[in-house]
Amino acid sequence: KLIFFPSVSDAFFQLNESKVRKAPANLVIVRPTHFANARGNGIIITSIQRGGRSVRRIMGRNVTFQELMAMAYGRSVSHVALPIGAPKDHYDFLVTMPDDLEQHLQSAVRRKLGYAAEMETRDTPVLALKVENPNAGGLKTSPDNEKENTDARNGRLYFTHTKLTVVMDGLDGILKTPVVDKTGLTNNYDFSLVWDAQTQQQIESGTLDVETGRKILADWGLGLEPDTASMEMLVVKKVK
Repeated sequence: KLIFFPSVSDAFFQLNESKVRKAPANLVIVRPTHFANARGNGIIITSIQRGGRSVRRIMGRNVTFQELMAMAYGRSVSHVALPIGAPKDHYDFLVTMPDDLEQHLQSAVRRKLGYAAEMETRDTPVLALKVENPNAGGLKTSPDNEKENTDARNGRLYFTHTKLTVVMDGLDGILKTPVVDKTGLTNNYDFSLVWDAQTQQQIESGTLDVETGRKILADWGLGLEPDTASMEMLVVKKVK
């Protein structure tokens, strides 16, 4: 039986995979967050074994409306275009159906909040990653015989034989804005950044402050500039 918006224990909304796996089956929940004043927010994607197959489950705790729509439609947050007047509230969600989790979440958002979304190609404000100082020395071309690797040691995070798409994807997620590559750099590179507790926490939680981000990029001779690009966006609309 499909259960929309039941009352369920907050214990299943902990940022802990084992808690999510213990939630009752056949739930589809979207609600105003119960954790506005609590520490910790994020999304858990996990699975359980049922009937000899792996069954996914998804849970979100204290997420923004933009993050909720991104999860429901399987897109990155930076590619979600919100309408004027979109909700500013934060939400919890939990889906433990045996299949079609995203479709169930879409239906719940439409029913509960009155919004749906579809893909459209449109001119979109973006941040362009560009070379600002080719002599900075922070990016070193990697030899062909090196293997891709990431390693934290001695207060730095080292990337070996890594393409700049890794940097772009990271910035895209942290800044919640599409990032396009206009560096013209196509090789694999070796580079590193300071990896203290504060920087690690900011990057992993997607809250990197602007000045720290600019310093990291400047060490690599890179920078970000506002730009516009035509791209596919998930356009959110109020359901009539």
